[in-house]
Amino acid sequence: MRKPLPVVLMFGLLAIAVTACTSTSTGDGAGDVLLVEGYGAEYQELFEETIAKPFTEKTGIQIQYTAGGSASEQYAAIRASKGNPGFDVAVMTSLELYQGSIDKLLAEVTPEQVPELAKMPQKLRDHTYGAGAIQEVQQVVLMYHKNAFPQPPTSWNVMWEPAYRSGTLVFNPANVLGVYAMLNAAELDGGGIDDTAPGFSRIAELAEHALATPQASAEAVPFMQKGTATAFPYFDGRAAIYAQTTEYDYTVPKEGTYALLGALGIPAGAAHKEAAYKFVDYWLSAEVQQRWALAYNVGPAITGLNFPADFAAKHITTPEQLEKTKIADAAKVMKNRTTWGQQWAEAVR
Repeated sequence: MRKPLPVVLMFGLLAIAVTACTSTSTGDGAGDVLLVEGYGAEYQELFEETIAKPFTEKTGIQIQYTAGGSASEQYAAIRASKGNPGFDVAVMTSLELYQGSIDKLLAEVTPEQVPELAKMPQKLRDHTYGAGAIQEVQQVVLMYHKNAFPQPPTSWNVMWEPAYRSGTLVFNPANVLGVYAMLNAAELDGGGIDDTAPGFSRIAELAEHALATPQASAEAVPFMQKGTATAFPYFDGRAAIYAQTTEYDYTVPKEGTYALLGALGIPAGAAHKEAAYKFVDYWLSAEVQQRWALAYNVGPAITGLNFPADFAAKHITTPEQLEKTKIADAAKVMKNRTTWGQQWAEAVR
């Protein structure tokens, strides 16, 4: 009969076994389990197939993805946990990168940790604040019902025309789409980010006739499926999806538009920073940038890539297109967003 192990030795071996089973980190990153928090629905499906699976095949690092709501909600989790929310990478926007840099709750991201960052245009680098990376560029477009317009509309002003205003959607600035739509409206009457009164005046006028006042971009989908919406602001990523399945198309009006910069942030307390940096660097590589842009119908965060002509005409893919696109001052947006939400509520009541 075997003699039982001494109690101290038994617990020592048990501790070693538990450590071996629960550790997710190795020196070179292989074998890590990277926890990524991002958006749900079609975004999650495309991410897992286009980004996660090939990343694991290349590096051996497994990805556990969780749909955690909007970018602002994900940053709220980082802030509430003081930089240790239980995930390693968050899909967010440049607005959250700015706030994370101020709060010092996001890990530093520089070309030393993420070499591919050096290939990013300076206009985009300026909006990372040293606290993350831009991985995609979307733009606010005008979505319109093709049967309602003999020719594609050329101005944001069509939403206020009597023939179309009853089918418009006025987005709440709780969703960043509502912020950019308000800024576009303000600029129609000489305002802008420093003078938003013309924008809220326009919103109040439009809200009297609008079809709905959504808080999320997904809320526009039923109106497109039923064909009741006429013209409204939307992001080109989702616009491209529903242009294929509904009677809608989209365009950039002559007055121009704002960009939404999709971003990746690493919480300051992330458990697997080495793997997180490898992941961000991977997403910024030319091959992956092109693959993701085509999959999600967005512009890449680097230039010099080749895209089909019809795709390039609808999305920001060249330095010239990027230069013409407006990027809102993140400091001003974050400072005023709560107030803008209150003003919006007053305007649409």
